[in-house]
Amino acid sequence: MIFRNILIFISLLLVPLNAKELKQVSLQLQWKYQFQFAGYILAKEKGFYEDIGLDVSIDEWEHGINMVDMVASNASQYAVSRPTSLIDISKGKEIIYLATIFQSSPLVLLSDASTGIKTVKDFKDKRIMTTGDLNTDTSLLSMMYSQGISLDDLNVQKPTFNVKDLLDKKTDLIASYISNEPFTLKELGGTPVIFKPKDYGFDFYNDIVITSKKYLENNPSEVKKFREATLKGWEYAFANIEESVEIILEKYNTQKKTKKALEYEAKELKKLAFYKTNEIGTIEVQKLEKIYDVYKLLGLVNKELDFDQIIYSENSLDTSLNKKEKEYLQNKKSIKMCIDPNWMPFESFDKHGNYIGMSADYYKVFEKTLDITFDVLKTSSWKQSIEYAKERKCDIFSLAMETPQRKKYMNFTTPYLTIPLVVTTKVDVHFVNEIQDLIGKKIGITRGYAFAEILKSKYPSLDLVSVEDIDDGLDQVNSGKLFGYIGTLASIGYKFQTKYSGQLKISGKITDNWELGIGVRNDDKVLLGILQKAINNITQDEKRAILNKWISIKYEKGIDYALLYQTIIIFTFILLVVLYFYFKQKQLKKKLEYAYKELEKIAIRDKLTGIYNRHKLDEILEIEKIQSDRHGYKFGVMLIDIDHFKKVNDTYGHHIGDEILVEFSRILLKNSRKSDYVGRWGGEEFLIIIPNTNDKDMKHFADTLKSKIETNTFKNIGHMTASIGVATYENNEEIKSIIHKADNALYTSKNNGRNQVTFK
Repeated sequence: MIFRNILIFISLLLVPLNAKELKQVSLQLQWKYQFQFAGYILAKEKGFYEDIGLDVSIDEWEHGINMVDMVASNASQYAVSRPTSLIDISKGKEIIYLATIFQSSPLVLLSDASTGIKTVKDFKDKRIMTTGDLNTDTSLLSMMYSQGISLDDLNVQKPTFNVKDLLDKKTDLIASYISNEPFTLKELGGTPVIFKPKDYGFDFYNDIVITSKKYLENNPSEVKKFREATLKGWEYAFANIEESVEIILEKYNTQKKTKKALEYEAKELKKLAFYKTNEIGTIEVQKLEKIYDVYKLLGLVNKELDFDQIIYSENSLDTSLNKKEKEYLQNKKSIKMCIDPNWMPFESFDKHGNYIGMSADYYKVFEKTLDITFDVLKTSSWKQSIEYAKERKCDIFSLAMETPQRKKYMNFTTPYLTIPLVVTTKVDVHFVNEIQDLIGKKIGITRGYAFAEILKSKYPSLDLVSVEDIDDGLDQVNSGKLFGYIGTLASIGYKFQTKYSGQLKISGKITDNWELGIGVRNDDKVLLGILQKAINNITQDEKRAILNKWISIKYEKGIDYALLYQTIIIFTFILLVVLYFYFKQKQLKKKLEYAYKELEKIAIRDKLTGIYNRHKLDEILEIEKIQSDRHGYKFGVMLIDIDHFKKVNDTYGHHIGDEILVEFSRILLKNSRKSDYVGRWGGEEFLIIIPNTNDKDMKHFADTLKSKIETNTFKNIGHMTASIGVATYENNEEIKSIIHKADNALYTSKNNGRNQVTFK
């Protein structure tokens, strides 16, 4: 008994010594507790924060709190902010974006069916509960202005945040979250009518996790772990909705929400968190730039931002070598490196045995940064390079992707090259929309490549065939032994410049990217840290210069008509606002009216060719449908696709491709009637709307166009052809139906050998 008591006493003494001391930090929310913040709550409740040594206080929003100011002043170490924090950053607030939880904003305008509001145009003269503040309601206001509705057309009321106001006829519209108020309205007996900004081209991020740049600099390891624990919390919350809801009900239900309401919120927010992505927390520079462009056009910001400096990157601030690392390099003298000897434009040996390619240019930068030589070992294949690495004959892979198998003998830096993964087939194969389209077909991939391992794991039904190298893979596709070959856009594009012209094509992009870093032997942690710092030291200008030098083939990207139209509308809105405040100044008013008319012209025209854009064509189709249904006359549509246009871009470059599109548009305009509408439908596809016509005239028109196109001599290219699909509108038919008919006719023309007209 005495011995037992002594043991208990000793154990009690040891508890404080062994207890994990937690650092207290706070996370400032942008609203009250609800499922919108479940990821943080679950990270706390499941011990994910505790596991990394943090005691996180999750603080609800209170009136007067500004999330960015809280973080900038270190009153809170972390916060959940809106995309309007970009405005704060432009004004000098040094904020870092760690993750974006919702890829599409839940902010919408809500009405009840009893109001009779069906479209945004119906907002005119209605009452609306919103702040009317550009800084907070940018997406809502932009949606309205894009449909010709301004705040002057509405009676703006102070928000009460009470959905019942809609049913009590105290208001007609309220700004709300799609995950909350529509459910409440339905529970009260209403019929929600929802207007989403993303449906009008204004797709914003929401719930961005932030910290300050200073806090990151002082606590890099903590910030990294906090981000990982937070995303782990969100993954758990969405994977275990029922459990997460119960925890919120028990401990965090300050708003007294019902279980049913929280479950509804969870399901709606899950859609937004994984909107167009499979990875929680994704932030894309391109999307941030689009959001920022809207703020810029509205006059809310007036300076350029370096978005790479805003978005968190692991180890991005860790760039200087410490004493131990400097001594290591002095003693090491040179670093033995293995490469893939047949992987241009990434890397290879030239006929003189010299190391060349994109990675070679990167290592010239690394040598200068580290003041050390990289000794490239000559191997005959990537397979042999892998064997050398396993045998420790080389210290590093120059350019490699991390996989579970490679982790057995290599550690990896963060990627310094991210390249799209594509599938190559013969030219007569249809476009591959997704990787599932390849199931049941033999697909080649180079033996030993990381993506062979990853794809086999993710898509076990794929029939993947190992080939020796890219040449072997493409040769087997060309000979018909393989349906396709998977590789990087850059390496396949490089091969197309010297071989396979007109025989093979890039048929589609796989959603995954090849993320390539440096593989370092896993018994040398010091070298791993040194090379990570070398990567962190590379500037965006250096990266851009290397890419521009080696990559000459790119995907053809269609013009973003939604963004173009959105941009034009916002410009128009700005001019109207200026006009409103200075309407008494006649001279200025005259200038503004002229500018407005010019902007209206731009809004309906394709930027490259000058013919109608997709948005205007959609409007014309609706008008022609109404006229046809009312008066009974026929109209037709003609879809025209330039044959083998991808080959033009691949062979001559996109600048020549653009010239062809302009010249092609002129041919269509020149040979169409004044009453016809000629526009660019997308990429190399064109649409002609032919009012008041008949089948015979349309067939003659299409045959004439085909002849004019094939006899034209295009600058730099020579002769080209086009495939044409023609369809006639039937009374009371849906617009999408006639387009579908024309599209089917077009594909019939293409499948039958191209340079043909098919009439549906």
